[in-house]
Amino acid sequence: MDSDVRLLPPEPASPESADTPAAGTASLTPARLRRYPALARAARRLGPRDGDSVKIWLLSRLAMLAMTWIVAWTGFGSKGYSPHGLASIWQHWDWLRYQKIAAVGYTHYAKHGASYAFFPGYPALLWATHLFLRSWVFSGLIISLVTGLIACVALGRIIEIEALAVFGESEPGRARARQAVRDGLTLFVWAPAAVFLAAGYTEGPFLALVLWAWLAARREKWLVAGVLTAAAASIHINGLFVMAALGVAFLQTRPRGLRAWLRGWPLALPVLPVAGFMLFLKHFTGQWNAWERAEETGWNRHFSVPWRTFLSTWRYAFGHKVPAATAFEYQLEIVVTFIGIALAVWLATKRRWPEFVYVGCSVGTLACSHVYLSVNRETLTWWPLWVLLGIWCVQRSWFRPLYLTLSAPCAFTIAYLFLQSRWAG
Repeated sequence: MDSDVRLLPPEPASPESADTPAAGTASLTPARLRRYPALARAARRLGPRDGDSVKIWLLSRLAMLAMTWIVAWTGFGSKGYSPHGLASIWQHWDWLRYQKIAAVGYTHYAKHGASYAFFPGYPALLWATHLFLRSWVFSGLIISLVTGLIACVALGRIIEIEALAVFGESEPGRARARQAVRDGLTLFVWAPAAVFLAAGYTEGPFLALVLWAWLAARREKWLVAGVLTAAAASIHINGLFVMAALGVAFLQTRPRGLRAWLRGWPLALPVLPVAGFMLFLKHFTGQWNAWERAEETGWNRHFSVPWRTFLSTWRYAFGHKVPAATAFEYQLEIVVTFIGIALAVWLATKRRWPEFVYVGCSVGTLACSHVYLSVNRETLTWWPLWVLLGIWCVQRSWFRPLYLTLSAPCAFTIAYLFLQSRWAG
């Protein structure tokens, strides 16, 4: 990723993105798809890069299925003669809140924070999926499976674009770019917090929307980018960070004249779902700051100067104030927070301002809370990190095995804790 690479030149046409099948795509268009023209057209657009993305995602789901099986048989004591239910072990923590909002709407019930700390986009998607599947837990798992696949395809395309800018358009450069896609996605699906891509959480849908919004912005399709980011903002407040990053990307196109400036108006659309939700909460609770109060009541999220946040987290991690398993999670939060800070600094030094704005806002808000909380999960949404690491794996052959050696045990441990309904960040 070179500092001279501009973010927004239109993505060059390539044989892989053309309507005609690229080499290696025949296996993606089986004969039975010919009966469904729309599916056949979509399959023809999947080049080798997209095929790699699909395979890596599906293989990682087999690993997650194996973790589920292991926890069901070993994670709930040694005296029982039957395994725990495979579906029930996914029903923990925030998932229960999303499911309740989808089923009965928002309530004032405030055990560990009121339900209105959660944005309505994901519960609405869960409710719509439940209409067809008639199972809440499987609706959440299917949403994560499908949206995770969509996000992986988009992330693979972003990695390829950036890798081609580094390695060039020659045949060896294309081969190295394809390897960067494979490596970056492998590291992504084996991130320490990878279990949250499988659970009924917001990471999958949010990523699926913002990554395709980013690709649309690269082609200067601002209406598409704005609509997708608005949908993401209805799921998670970080949609506003994406809006800010896309705003910087729009400014980098150097618009001239009123007509050019007006092309960027859709990038303000993410304000609408956030403002609408805040108006709803004002009507529902009588308070303009109801969302902020819910965050503070439930998770003690409030502003703190960065050094105090670090010291508070350090005491949780090493001060014997919480159980050891919980302390481990805070130790991991410290590590990934400093990775995020380093990533933001690197993006700034390379003058990659749109990505810097997004990562900086994400890391900054978490580093200025009471303690580092859910930063591990947040890393899943830092797509510049996976782009950078994918390219590093090609440039430094030792990095991929080093990462997997350290990350895979963390990923298994966090999954094991979460599936047992123990604190996993």
